[in-house]
Amino acid sequence: MKQLHGREAVGQHLYIHVPFCDGKCAYCAFYSERYAWERANRYLDALDTEASIRFNETEAAPETIYVGGGTPSILNAAQLARLCRIVTERTALRDLREWTVEANPGTLSPEKLRVLRDAGVNRISLGVQSFDDALLHRIGRRHSAAALGETLHAIRNAGIANIGLDLIAALPGADDANWLATLQKAVEIGPQHISAYALTVEQGSRLAALAETGRLISPTADAQLRALDQAEQALTAAGYVRYEISNYAKPGFEAKHNLSCWRGEDYLGMGPAASSRVGLKRWTNQPSIEQYVEALAAGHLPPRDEETVSPDTDAAERLVFAFRLAEGVDLETYAAIPGSRPDQWMKTLERLATDGLTEARHGRWHLTPRGCDLADFVAAELL
Repeated sequence: MKQLHGREAVGQHLYIHVPFCDGKCAYCAFYSERYAWERANRYLDALDTEASIRFNETEAAPETIYVGGGTPSILNAAQLARLCRIVTERTALRDLREWTVEANPGTLSPEKLRVLRDAGVNRISLGVQSFDDALLHRIGRRHSAAALGETLHAIRNAGIANIGLDLIAALPGADDANWLATLQKAVEIGPQHISAYALTVEQGSRLAALAETGRLISPTADAQLRALDQAEQALTAAGYVRYEISNYAKPGFEAKHNLSCWRGEDYLGMGPAASSRVGLKRWTNQPSIEQYVEALAAGHLPPRDEETVSPDTDAAERLVFAFRLAEGVDLETYAAIPGSRPDQWMKTLERLATDGLTEARHGRWHLTPRGCDLADFVAAELL
């Protein structure tokens, strides 16, 4: 196998993209393809090669691993076992604090869960979105609310106690009562982590096509904000802490991999369409299984889009991500990053504070509740 020259740092956080699903949800614009057994095996061959090239010269000992997609749990048990072996044989797990695998209800058998648990997976993130079967059908989900209950039972029986649920607010056809019922059901189930995202109509998704032809009325900003306010009230009242704009957790169960990204730490992505951030370098593998497999079969890293950002852009990006967190930002810490502009940032933050979007508390800068609603605007101002 050809050696990688001028190799890149491995990083302490690893993301693996599994680009297979059993169908396409109406809101999804992520790269994925319909699962096929042989195609998945070819992907795993290539993933093994990518890992062997990347980790050839320097031992990788990730603190967090996140396997996302797509739907990683669509792989069969033998394929999941191989994916786990690629990780456990190519990296050292002595520093591992969290290993998350994304799954959809109805795709996790007891056998698959034993494979994941025995490999070291200690967190499952479930794409639930809603507990209303009619809504699930409308957005192209292939599971039912009943399948979720069976899946949760299987995960807990397997001994994986850290479970996260993803929900989507302001879905087409959902009113306030429907959304509140979804939140109450999520609380009743009792996961350790709940994400509540506002629906975004992504370019390239089926929802976007419907919106362009007038067959879908996109949710208004007011409807989205009202739904997110409902989520905050219902979830915090149930003991969940809003530690990030869209994420809630029981104390101690914040998503460690995502936290590392928001705090500005570097990460390495493997698989087609996976993104990486290492120092000033940013790159995303091309979203093509064919190109991915072909390049790695020849001993090369997969084709990718890449850029090297300036130190000031890098510093500002890391600052902006950190502002999504409820813990706020210690400006002095970020002032130590090469390329930082603390004086300029301070002027911007003080101006945003007069508009009620930011505030300084106990030596740290935070978004106000209104600032959380307008987080993208705040980010643009800081950038």
